Amino acid sequence: MDPRSQPRLETDEPVHVTVLGECDTKFLGRITNSSSRGIGLVIDRRVPLGSAVKVEWGHTLLLGEVRYCRPDADGFAIGLDLEHALYHTEELARLAKRLLEEDRLVEDRREKPVEK
Repeated sequence: MDPRSQPRLETDEPVHVTVLGECDTKFLGRITNSSSRGIGLVIDRRVPLGSAVKVEWGHTLLLGEVRYCRPDADGFAIGLDLEHALYHTEELARLAKRLLEEDRLVEDRREKPVEK
């Protein structure tokens, strides 16, 4: 019996993984399962327990903490407790760009002298 409190969705999708710290380390991995509270990844290197990790998965950005890291047939299996998730990042990027453009237009209007 699985002691987890949340059901897991099995998957196999590529992700970009960044171990956050003094010198961010970025590499490819695969998401193997997910729930509302955590995800499982397979990566090609060992990551220290407690490390903060950013996972970019399609248009989703996940931030979590490494709970386990153990050797696996394909590298290392790690489990992350999710701390934050940001969905639809492409829409947020478009909105941010539009807002910045609007701010520039307002600034340009303020800087131009009024002609009489």
